[in-house]
Amino acid sequence: MADRLRWYWHRLRAMSLGEVFQHGRRRWRVLVDERRHWDWGIVSLGRGGTFPRLAGVESAPAGLREILARDAEEIRKGHWRAFGHLKLKVEVPPRWHCDYLAGQDLATGLCSSRLEYRKLPGGADIKLIWELSRWTQLTRLAMAAYVLEDRAAAGRCEQCLWDWLEHNPPHRGWNWTSALEGGIRLVQLAWMDALLAGRLEAGLGEEAWGALMARLLPAHVHYVWRHRSFGSSANNHLLGELAGLMVATVRWPRLARWGASLETLKALLEREVLAQFAEDGGNREQALNYQLFAFELCWQARMALMATGRKLVPAVEERLARAAGFFLEVQVEHEPWDYGDSDSAYVLPAFARETTALREWRAWFARAQPGAVLDYWLGDPPVVGASSPSHPAHTIEAGDWWIYARSGMGICESGLWFLRWDMSPLGYLRTAAHGHLDALHLSIWHRGVAMVIDPGTGAYYGDRGLRARLASREAHNGPCPEGDLGPRRLGPFLWSEHHPVPTWQAMEIEGSRVVRAELQAGDGVLRRSVRRLTDPEGWEVADEYMRDGDGGRFSVLWQFEPGARLRHLEGRRFRLQRGEVKVEVEVGEGWSEIAEVENPVSPAFRQVTTAPGLRLMSPDKPCVLRTRFLACGGS
Repeated sequence: MADRLRWYWHRLRAMSLGEVFQHGRRRWRVLVDERRHWDWGIVSLGRGGTFPRLAGVESAPAGLREILARDAEEIRKGHWRAFGHLKLKVEVPPRWHCDYLAGQDLATGLCSSRLEYRKLPGGADIKLIWELSRWTQLTRLAMAAYVLEDRAAAGRCEQCLWDWLEHNPPHRGWNWTSALEGGIRLVQLAWMDALLAGRLEAGLGEEAWGALMARLLPAHVHYVWRHRSFGSSANNHLLGELAGLMVATVRWPRLARWGASLETLKALLEREVLAQFAEDGGNREQALNYQLFAFELCWQARMALMATGRKLVPAVEERLARAAGFFLEVQVEHEPWDYGDSDSAYVLPAFARETTALREWRAWFARAQPGAVLDYWLGDPPVVGASSPSHPAHTIEAGDWWIYARSGMGICESGLWFLRWDMSPLGYLRTAAHGHLDALHLSIWHRGVAMVIDPGTGAYYGDRGLRARLASREAHNGPCPEGDLGPRRLGPFLWSEHHPVPTWQAMEIEGSRVVRAELQAGDGVLRRSVRRLTDPEGWEVADEYMRDGDGGRFSVLWQFEPGARLRHLEGRRFRLQRGEVKVEVEVGEGWSEIAEVENPVSPAFRQVTTAPGLRLMSPDKPCVLRTRFLACGGS
C-alpha cells in the first residue's frame, strides 16, 4: 500500500493543475457511466461501408490461402499467439480475463473503476489479459473467411465476439480499464465487418451480426471518447484511441453521436502526429517498437480518412513518411533488438506470418516486394523519400555516422558492421513513460548477427524488479558512474525528471574521424567516443567520466546476445562467437577490473533469458578507457 501511495504522489506531482482537473473529471465520468443504464441493443447503425476497401479475392498473393487456412485451423484448436511470439494454449472462446502465461484467471464482474491492473497476483500482467481482447486472432479468422470463403471461420469469429460481450459488459472487468484497448478493438471491428459481409452461416446472418455490432460499437465509441488519454498520459494511447474512433466513424457515420465528428477527430490526430513524431521521423517516446505501433495506428486512420475523400494536411503526411523511413533505417532486418520500453505490440494482423512481420513491414516501407501480403491488405506504402545506405534521409552526416539529430539516434553501416548509438532524450512528456536510461548505449551487429545488445523490456507488471533493472543505466553499456545520479525511476511509466539531452560532435583525432557524445550526469560529464579501425578492422570505444575537473569511478557493461559464447583468450583479450561469426573483444589497459557475468535480458516482451557479458570498472582517477571490437579472421 505504501508503494502504491508513493507512486500516486509522484504521479500527481508530474501533472499540471489542468491535468489534475481532467483526471478528476474523468473519474467522475467513470462513476456516472458505471451507474447509468444503456440499452445499446436498440441502436441502429446502418450498413457499414467506405472503409476498409478490400482487394478482390482473386488478387490474393500467392501462398496467402495456405497461410490463412493453416492459421484458421490453429486458432480453432486454441493455438494462439500473444504479441506475435508468445505461444498460448487457450479454450475457444478463451477465458477473456486470464493471463495464460502466468496461469492466472482473474475473471470478475466488478466495475472497472474498482480494479487495480498495475498489481495483479501470481505474476500476472494485465498486458496478457488485454492482448486476447485486441481480437487479432478473430480478425485473422475473418480474413480466412473472406479469402477462403470459410463460413466455419466466420461463425467461430462471431461466436467469440458474442462470448466476449457476455463476459465483458461495458464498464465491467479488466478489459474496460484502458481506452487504448477499446480503440484497437474498434479498428478490428471495422475490418471484421468488411471481411465477413456475406460470409456468415445461415442463422448467423446479417441481422444477428447487426445486433452484435449495435451492442459493441456505440459502447466502445462512447467509452473511448469520454475516457481518452490526455496531458502527460497522451502518448501512443491517444493515437490509438483517435485512430479507433476515426476508423469506426468512417465505417458507421452514425457513431459520431456517441463520440465526435470526423473533422474533430482529424484535427486531434493531426496535432498528435506532429507532437509525437519528431521532425526527423523518430517517435518521441524513445521506444523502437512503439515507433512502428504508433505509425500503424496513424496509417489506419489515414486510410479511413482517404476513403471519405479527405486528406491529412501535408505536414502530417510528410511526418508519417519520415516515421516510416526512420524505422526502416534504425531497426535492422535480421535479429532485431528494440530500445526503450516496448511491448511487441501490433494493430492489424496484415502480415503473412507473425514470425516475419517486422521483416515484412521493412520490405513494405522500402517497396521491396510489390504484391506482398501487406500490399494486399493496406495498399501502397508511404513515399519514404530519397534514402540509401550511404545517405539515410533526414540525417546529419558525422564521420562514419548518420545521426537523426532531433531524435538523438545515430546509425552506421560500414562493411560488415552495423552500429546503433543512442544519444537521445529520456522519453516523451513529463513522465518519460517508456524511456530507459540508455543514453550513450551502443548496439553492434556483425555480418548481420547481433553481438552487443540492448537488454530489452521484460514485462510491464509481472516482474517489477526485473523491469526496473532492464530500464536502468547499469543494464546498458553507456559509462555508469557510482551512486544515484538520477533520474530515478519512481514506478511503472514514471521517472523523477528528464536528464539533459546528450550532445555530440564529429572531430579528427590522430588522423581518424571520431564522433564524441556527452551527457551531463549530476555534477559530472559522461563522455563516449567511437571510431572506426581499419587495421585491424573494427571499432574502438573510449569512455570517461569527469566530475569537477577530476575523474570519477564508473563501470561499463558490455551485454552480449543470449546465443553468444564468450571465451577468454589471454590477458585482456576475449573471443565472442555466435555460430560462425566471431568478434574479438580487447579490453584496454586502464580498466582496473574485468569480470565475466551472466545477466537477464529480454529478447521480446514477456521473454526473459540470460546472456554473457563483460563488466569493466574504472580506477578512481581521471582516465580515458578503451574497448575494441575487432573482426576475427574467417568469421
